[in-house]
Amino acid sequence: MIALHGHLIKRSVLNAVFDYCRKMKFEVSVLLVDGDSAPSPALADFLGQLKQAGLSGRLFRQAGSLGQAVLKFARRHKDISLILVDSMKNWGAGVPLNALSPPVGLFSGVVAT
Repeated sequence: MIALHGHLIKRSVLNAVFDYCRKMKFEVSVLLVDGDSAPSPALADFLGQLKQAGLSGRLFRQAGSLGQAVLKFARRHKDISLILVDSMKNWGAGVPLNALSPPVGLFSGVVAT
C-alpha cells in the first residue's frame, strides 16, 4: 500500500515502486488522502503500468489525516504486507506507528511545490 497526502509524487519513486512490485508480484493499493483533484499524470501512468504488467493496482481516496486514513484502511484490508507513506508531516496526532501491524516505510518522493 502506498499512502499519499495530496497527489504530487516524483515519477522516479513510482518507477522504483513499480519495479519492486513487479519483482515481488505485489498488488498495490494507493491511498490518496485529501485528494479531490484527479491523480497526477505520474500516478495515473503508474496505475496503467501495473495493469499492463498484469498486477492489480487500485486507487482509493479518503479525507482526514494521513495516519488516521492509513489506520482505517489497514484495519479494513488485512492482506497488506507493507505500507509506504510519503511523509510523517501530515501523519496527525493519536496514531502511533506500532498501531499498524504491517511494517511502515517512509519515502521522500514528494514533489516540492
